[in-house]
Amino acid sequence: MNYIHKIVVIAALLSSTVAFGQLTEDPDDRRGQGQDPLRTQTPEGRPLPFGQRLRFGGGINGFRFGNPFSLGASPVVAYQATERLLVGIGGSYTYTRYKQPYYVPTTYNQYGARAFVMYEFIPSLISNLYLHGEIENSTIQEKVDGLGNVQASLTAPLIGLTYMQPISRRFGVNLTALYNLNYSDNALARTIYGSPFVLRLSFF
Repeated sequence: MNYIHKIVVIAALLSSTVAFGQLTEDPDDRRGQGQDPLRTQTPEGRPLPFGQRLRFGGGINGFRFGNPFSLGASPVVAYQATERLLVGIGGSYTYTRYKQPYYVPTTYNQYGARAFVMYEFIPSLISNLYLHGEIENSTIQEKVDGLGNVQASLTAPLIGLTYMQPISRRFGVNLTALYNLNYSDNALARTIYGSPFVLRLSFF
């Protein structure tokens, strides 16, 4: 009986240890210890799986009612490469319509794609402040009633800062201020960007 009793006790201890490890695998469990969750590791120091490092989100852009009417969306997928480095890709689409009587009826369809890198560079002083760099390509199609279609594309390198207010380990509100290094004061650049400065509010 002593032999059986020892086996039962050992099995109970092992199962308790396994259960404890499973319960503490979620990085959010660190909140109970007064610490922020790790972004790429479990509390035990194991690397998080690829899927748990992904962030999904985006934003709404070009929001205007009246004349012109404009509305757009910009989805984003980001990957937490290290505790301080995020890399990602995004897309954008904006529809704009100018109407009579103030304008010749004109429609703009603007498509974009971008790749970006964000690096938290001074976490000991200001946490969640990131250096932000990206390459964005935008194509705009202009249709003027009675005059036909025009299409043009523009590629822009953008640099600046992003401040992220975390909501959860994999989601936050992002305020981004960027400068367009390739901005030229021409009709195409003014139509797509308006100025060399780009401000964004996004969620991921």
